[in-house]
Amino acid sequence: MRTFLKTLAIISGSLLFSGSTLAQTIVLNKPNLEREGNLMKALSQRASAREFDSTPLSIQDLSDLLWAANGVNRVESGKRTAPSAINAQDIDIYVFDSNGVYLYNAQKHILEGVVNGDYRKIISNQDKDPYPALILLLVSDISRFTRADDSLKTEWAAMDAGIVSQNIMLFCSSAGMESRPRAFMKKSEINELLQLGTTKLPMLNIPVSYKKR
Repeated sequence: MRTFLKTLAIISGSLLFSGSTLAQTIVLNKPNLEREGNLMKALSQRASAREFDSTPLSIQDLSDLLWAANGVNRVESGKRTAPSAINAQDIDIYVFDSNGVYLYNAQKHILEGVVNGDYRKIISNQDKDPYPALILLLVSDISRFTRADDSLKTEWAAMDAGIVSQNIMLFCSSAGMESRPRAFMKKSEINELLQLGTTKLPMLNIPVSYKKR
């Protein structure tokens, strides 16, 4: 009996530990389609920031940012705000913040918890605070391209990531927020953390924050 109880305790502890490694799911707000701002002004003010603020984004700003980046804008077809080669919808957006890493589920408009903990350092190459409020990692799953060889799939992945990146930067410009597209990151550590496998390629990362105070 003691052996059974000891084994049960070990199993229960293991389950609790494994569960605690997953960040919580975040239900996002509906995008605010009445936000102020216009495209021409956003284009005129778009710039790659060098300094960022660590203040967390409001849930509405985060919700609008992700929807603008690559959200569903035609519910009947599931198509996105960002076009993609052969409508593969290959770009996944991971959100890195001080609490954990999350995956944006565009169809449900939620953030699915991936892992607990602050892993912004493996993307930012910065050893000291403050980190930007969050960093968006754009990953292309080239297995979603149903035709073409790997070379062409990689070209399509780069194109699609660039489109999503521009959506992010134009939203940030319109909303008075900071952003900067970057290709440098610790890809081997990211692959290990997110268990991306061979078909999911980290393409770009974009730190995002309010203007530095």
